[in-house]
Amino acid sequence: MFGQKLAIQDVKVSKITGSFFQMRVEIDYDMSEMIESIKENGILNPLMLKKISGEYHVIAGHRRLKAARHIGLDTVPAVVYDKIPDKEAALKGMVDNLNRRELTPLEQAIGYKKLIEEFRFTQSELAKALGKSQSIISEYIRTLELLPPQVLKAVTSGILTFAHARVLLRLSSEEEMIAVFEKVMREHMSVDELKFFVSRHKRAEQVSSRQLELEQISKAFETKSQIDKTLSNYWNKEILLKRSRIGDRLQVDFRNGKDLLVKLEKLLSVLKDD
Repeated sequence: MFGQKLAIQDVKVSKITGSFFQMRVEIDYDMSEMIESIKENGILNPLMLKKISGEYHVIAGHRRLKAARHIGLDTVPAVVYDKIPDKEAALKGMVDNLNRRELTPLEQAIGYKKLIEEFRFTQSELAKALGKSQSIISEYIRTLELLPPQVLKAVTSGILTFAHARVLLRLSSEEEMIAVFEKVMREHMSVDELKFFVSRHKRAEQVSSRQLELEQISKAFETKSQIDKTLSNYWNKEILLKRSRIGDRLQVDFRNGKDLLVKLEKLLSVLKDD
């Protein structure tokens, strides 16, 4: 898909005017280490740029460009693509950032989602192109889509980790996620502490659900017994509801069609009243 390699060339920083495919979250990264490295050694890994009408848009290398501007460099080394299809360019940018491990988990999720929505990748195609499992792609996108807004904002701003957010998704409802998120913030819970809390919460929830189910079953048996008693009071043994492990059977004794119709109407009345 990626075609032939192109030569590295120096591109004027002033000509780099936009971002072709940006999955980065706009937060204040600590750029000091990168800035010092570039001052000492220059930019060792060239940027990837797409040429559009005489100007350049960044495919990969947003932080390197930001550092270069901070230092005041006139040019940066770059590989320039001018005829590459948009879909391929976006994928190149994602692969480059993943290979150099420059994206946070949240930024990876944003990148996967944008590639699927903007460039019509399927999850299977994207997983194959990036060398990832489809389950990872699906889980990251699901985390991004299902987080309550305040939790996503906390992850975006860096006060909550993506790992915390993924654990919160194990809860059953948005209300539970928000309540537990607030607890995490108050108590400064670690990811392991959150996992333990959520597991204990889920076990308690399962016990409560089972108790409710048993109560409903008990009530259903009481209701059926009442119906049996009502039928017996109406017709003695002319109508019997016989129960067994393989199923229930209704037996109706009648003298003629009119008698059967009367009994069935009364039977329906009993069931409706219940």
